[in-house]
Amino acid sequence: MEGIVGAKLLHGSSEVETSKALQGGVVALYFSAHWCPPCQGYTPQLKKVYERAKREGKLFDVIFVSSDRDEASFRQYFASMPWHAVPFSDRAKEQALKMIYQVRGIPSVVLLDGATGSLVDANGRGKVMEPGFVASLPTTQDLALAKLPSPEGPVPVTIYHHGREYEIECEPDEGYEMLRMQIFSVTDIPAEQQRLFGLGQAKGVLNEQVPLPRALVRAMAAQKNTGYKVAGVPKEARKASSNEFPEEQWHAAGGVLTSDPGWGWVHKSKDDNPWYQMDLQEVRKVAGVVLRAGADHVAWVKKFRVCTATTEEGPWDAVDAGREFSGLSGLMLPEVRAIFESPVETRFVRIECLPGGLDRRSLRADVLLADDKDQDKPPTIVVLGNFSADDPFENMEAAQDNAQTKMIEEQHLAMLQAKLSNAQPRLQNQVNSLQGVQRYESRALQKQALAEIPVLGIDESARSSSESYELAFMRGLLRWYKHDFFSWCNAPKCEHCSSGNTKTVGATQPTREEQYFLAGNVEVAQCNLCGLQTRFPRYNDPGKLLETRTGRCGEWANCFTLLCRALGYEARHVHDWTDHVWTEIFSDSLKRWVHADSCEAALDAPLMYEKASVLGKGWGKKLTYVIAFARDHVIDVSRRYTQKFDDLLPRRTEFSEQELQRVLGAISEFSTDRSLVQVPEATASQRRAALERRAKEEQDQLLGRSQEAKEVKAEEQVGRTSGDAEWRSQRGELGATAAAKEKALELSETGLEGSSAPSSAAKAEPEKAPASRDPQAAAKQRFAELVASGLSPNEAALQVIQEAKKAAAEFKPPQRP
Repeated sequence: MEGIVGAKLLHGSSEVETSKALQGGVVALYFSAHWCPPCQGYTPQLKKVYERAKREGKLFDVIFVSSDRDEASFRQYFASMPWHAVPFSDRAKEQALKMIYQVRGIPSVVLLDGATGSLVDANGRGKVMEPGFVASLPTTQDLALAKLPSPEGPVPVTIYHHGREYEIECEPDEGYEMLRMQIFSVTDIPAEQQRLFGLGQAKGVLNEQVPLPRALVRAMAAQKNTGYKVAGVPKEARKASSNEFPEEQWHAAGGVLTSDPGWGWVHKSKDDNPWYQMDLQEVRKVAGVVLRAGADHVAWVKKFRVCTATTEEGPWDAVDAGREFSGLSGLMLPEVRAIFESPVETRFVRIECLPGGLDRRSLRADVLLADDKDQDKPPTIVVLGNFSADDPFENMEAAQDNAQTKMIEEQHLAMLQAKLSNAQPRLQNQVNSLQGVQRYESRALQKQALAEIPVLGIDESARSSSESYELAFMRGLLRWYKHDFFSWCNAPKCEHCSSGNTKTVGATQPTREEQYFLAGNVEVAQCNLCGLQTRFPRYNDPGKLLETRTGRCGEWANCFTLLCRALGYEARHVHDWTDHVWTEIFSDSLKRWVHADSCEAALDAPLMYEKASVLGKGWGKKLTYVIAFARDHVIDVSRRYTQKFDDLLPRRTEFSEQELQRVLGAISEFSTDRSLVQVPEATASQRRAALERRAKEEQDQLLGRSQEAKEVKAEEQVGRTSGDAEWRSQRGELGATAAAKEKALELSETGLEGSSAPSSAAKAEPEKAPASRDPQAAAKQRFAELVASGLSPNEAALQVIQEAKKAAAEFKPPQRP
């Protein structure tokens, strides 16, 4: 690269050597200037891509090549950039680069191979803005692992599929095709339907462009030091500098690695030197510590030191001369094992949190013992197939556009338009919503979505749940999405000074680039500190939302529904005509569609929105029409979201019920026909039969719900938790009752997943039945009986748990005298 950009570059106000400054991945030459209005709009967007790449450990460098008219302008402009620049004084270099890469306008981006300097893309301005660009970049680990030797002989691999565990032996030289055949032999998932995750790759579908021997090397490196045993320090042997939650509350167990559902220790916000301490009860040989994220907090310990002592009074010695360990990077990501350079004999182990992140940080932790090390765990692969047995589309390649397909679709659309010609405009416009759900079927877009999801962590969480795997996985997905992926935007942060003190002051038209990503309108916010304005495009392209990761309920539901489809769930995008949007997924275990609101981290809580005459305790909305759009059908699901449909009916005055059903039926028929154009006839017939069967079952369920009194769940008695409190109140969604409003404000950070958490009252010890035998032994015996009867281990365990819960509910303690 020195031969291209010169031996020296600028970074901030300092001059650095090019050979040491660049990482060797992908290098972007950014031709831009302060006086250029399009450049001023593009630079903040490029900055977001660059910062995201750095955050994810990607090897991506940017070099600013200035077209400014003087050095003062260059300095002012470069001060807003986090990357390198060609020195402004080297005008000859700027002209030479423009000539070599034929740069005729700005802003312009040229992508180069950082190792060889070869051209990757001379017109990279649009490419770097594509949602999949960051995921395509190499990492430091990729370069380091390339230097390690390939494994010799078969490698044991653990396969996880829908909560079950299998063991296979993988021959590195036989490649991915044979690996998929082996996975089929144990899971019955055909090779073409397998979505594979793991082998040391933290996120994303397994990249099969990496040769299998290299992937196995990476996987074995990821499992290094997993043979150390966890000490299992009990709750009473843990102590901290401070605790955000009182000891008597249920968070008191926070920090225990094996606690369920994994509530973390959180220190107080005014604790300037937070630490978390574990007592081994005796002097042991310690190899290191292990950290996991807590499920109930949005910030984690990102950097830490470890100190040890043989007595609590000290002296405390910093491990490895005060070495700074890298901590947690997100929810549902792999645990962090910090291994010391050499084992330490100690009794007390203290984790000292170092500055970084938010003012309150969380962790779960334990100690790794060095005196009894097992073999490291084998590499792992998580296999996802299709969550719905009736869905033939999941792993079929997307139909290629061709003249015949387009002609057939145009014919179907012409017939639909004829059927709807006399319908009211708002009903006719429902056809447009089909375009949105159709985007979710793009295989390229689904691959980009899967690159963001920590499937391994969500799978581990789902495997330890008593729920069905599909629902437990969805619950983990909702938790990760709300706390670690998407963010709510009342008004955007200032792109000039990064202040959050901004206020929306108006709207403007989208630029051509914003229109490309389906931004229908753009809000404008003004910073109360620097006075400058920031644009907030309301993107409707779910791929773009994978990059921006922010918005309100429209953006939240749009992006989340794409993630559901990418993972293999059948999903619907649900439109509430009183201004809200959410998702539904089909559950094979429940044999029905299940409500999933990503803004609220809510699963199967359909009555949370309404304010009914008697029972309504949720948001306080007065629903009218709730329409669900899937790729191959459309349906009115309003009855699912109301306690009394007869009370809702008088508000549905825009058109007759018969007209609504006629139009939705026509649109649904069109969507079914369009989706089956290139599907084999036998498969199409099976799908039509499944849709008809489901439609009848759903109609019976919805009518049955309308005629029965519906039990209101705890999470359905809470007002809206997402968004600014004042905004929620103005919309009338903060809560239907004072209690619902209070709970909504309390759960503003966690969403509804915290609404069913045990309260402090639940900590009281219940009366115990006189046991005639050891309950644990009885449970083990019952488990063995059920497995012997033919149930799988998972099914047997679930039944044992259900029987125990039923017995506990029916138990009546003896009355006190």
